[in-house]
Amino acid sequence: MGASLKPASDLRQFVWLLRNYTAPYWWAVSLLLITSYLAAAFAALFPVLMAAILDLALGKAGAGALDTAPGAGGALSLHNLGAAFFQWVGVQAVGDRFRMIVVLCGVYVAAGFLKGWIDFGAYLLALWVRVRANAALQCDLLRHLLGLSMGFFSRQRTGELVSRLGNDTNAATIGLETIVCTVLTAPLLLAFYGYLLVGTSPVLVLAAFAPAIMHYGVSRLVRGPIRRLATGQFSALADLAARFQESILSIRVVKSFGAEAFELSRLRHAVHSVVGINLRFALYKHLEDPVRLTISYLGEATLIALAAYELLRGNLAVPAFFLFLYVGRSALAQLSLLSGAYTSLQATLAASSRITDLLRLEPLVKDGSRSISEFRDRLVLSDVTFDYGGERVLTGVSFEILRGEVVALVGPSGSGKSTVADLILRLYDPVAGKVSIDGQDLKMLQGAPYRGLFGVVSQEALLFNASIRENIAYGRNGVTDADIVRAAKIANVHDQIMDFPDGYDTMVGDRGARLSGGQRQRVAIARAILGRPQVLILDEATSSLDSESERLVQQAIERVIQGTTSIVIAHRLSTVLNADKIVVINRGVVEAIGRHAELLATNETYSRLYRLQFAEVEALGNL
Repeated sequence: MGASLKPASDLRQFVWLLRNYTAPYWWAVSLLLITSYLAAAFAALFPVLMAAILDLALGKAGAGALDTAPGAGGALSLHNLGAAFFQWVGVQAVGDRFRMIVVLCGVYVAAGFLKGWIDFGAYLLALWVRVRANAALQCDLLRHLLGLSMGFFSRQRTGELVSRLGNDTNAATIGLETIVCTVLTAPLLLAFYGYLLVGTSPVLVLAAFAPAIMHYGVSRLVRGPIRRLATGQFSALADLAARFQESILSIRVVKSFGAEAFELSRLRHAVHSVVGINLRFALYKHLEDPVRLTISYLGEATLIALAAYELLRGNLAVPAFFLFLYVGRSALAQLSLLSGAYTSLQATLAASSRITDLLRLEPLVKDGSRSISEFRDRLVLSDVTFDYGGERVLTGVSFEILRGEVVALVGPSGSGKSTVADLILRLYDPVAGKVSIDGQDLKMLQGAPYRGLFGVVSQEALLFNASIRENIAYGRNGVTDADIVRAAKIANVHDQIMDFPDGYDTMVGDRGARLSGGQRQRVAIARAILGRPQVLILDEATSSLDSESERLVQQAIERVIQGTTSIVIAHRLSTVLNADKIVVINRGVVEAIGRHAELLATNETYSRLYRLQFAEVEALGNL
């Protein structure tokens, strides 16, 4: 039962996406519907014109009144379609039949000309709506993804998410042309053609009805495999995109290890997977082409044979014979288009299903209803416990940070120091206990205003492929050049920036690759302090710097933390020595809290870290 409900569920998801993202352009969609149905009306006009031409060419009087006029309750059929046309246009008699044929041929060409341009206009209109719907869908999907918790991103590959934002959204919205231009108009034309055929000879309609059943059978047969393979294709493309991205972003590691051949072999495996699934997808998707073509030819041949049989028996007049072939072929063409659109729609449904799966994800860290604009008193961690999906990282952590204090977090690598900073930023929620600011549980607060209180410098200085000015000003509105220069000077990077030919307009490259490690870190520090944050978090902020840069940045840090509440994941001696409070974390628990001299005398973990990390610096200081 679940399998049978899946197609209906996918269709509902696709309709929901289509309705939501085309609604702002309802006027364009309405115009698209009008133009599509107008093009269908011109298509329906062609057999009517052809009927009149055949009546004139094959000797019927153009005046011919209908034996059973449709308006009088008679059925319209291919026998009387030409006469009905002349009656509709008010022509009672035709003196020069060839001249009238030429006129009707001109009308036929004009109708074809208008239909061609209407079809083209409908395509452009559908494209105009689709690209805007796609852009809105991409923005909403990105907004939704940015609102998800950090835990989601730690489990996902960046390249796969990029592929979903690109390939999947394009595939989900590309169905607009198919639906409006084929699915909504082809059934109407089929109904009109079917009406004419049934009115002419119900027996002959069987010749068209049998191919319809066969087309339907082919569609049913390939629908499931195509949808599964389309889903697999999107997944394989996402995996390949992730591989490409990882290889390029990690190019320094790849080259440093001489691992080009190894990386190429991994990529080759991913490429082969894509090639395999693309071939299988193409096989199923286009295997139907010769099958449908054979069905159409079989239908046409059957039509000709049965129509000729009826003609020879005297049941079908010569004009009706040719019209039956013309209309029957047109009906088969529409049927083939409709069946092909149904098959193509399977890939669209697969893409929309993948997108709605993402949109249904709920963030684990949800915004509260309250907003906060300033830090007044204290940040408190109360008996906080945290784990990453079962891997316990913190247990019963409790301490407080008073406004204006410099608090250092120290401990062995992997003890949970950075996790504490992430909990304070509310990138994660504790599994037990709580984190509060000024007496308010962080779970009750809106995330963006709360995080706006902080400036953060992480261990890895991640810069965007933009100018130095844009990187320093990132995320801040109304920033002046003077503010940017001030921040750069505090971070001791202004002079080096001015040494570049383009100064602050220097492009830093992907992830800041054109800058040295020390320069990247100092630009990141300038970015953190630009908005004069009320709380500054320095997560091993000077760990990437050479000796001279360490000295310059340390001076900058000492200046910026004056009067600013600062949380320092300790790496440099002077900050730790002068901290108002040092929190020693070991194996996920708080072992001790105090100042340097007190902890040096009472806590073995701190004493050992001091001996290992700080003794050399202290010795230098005593020289």
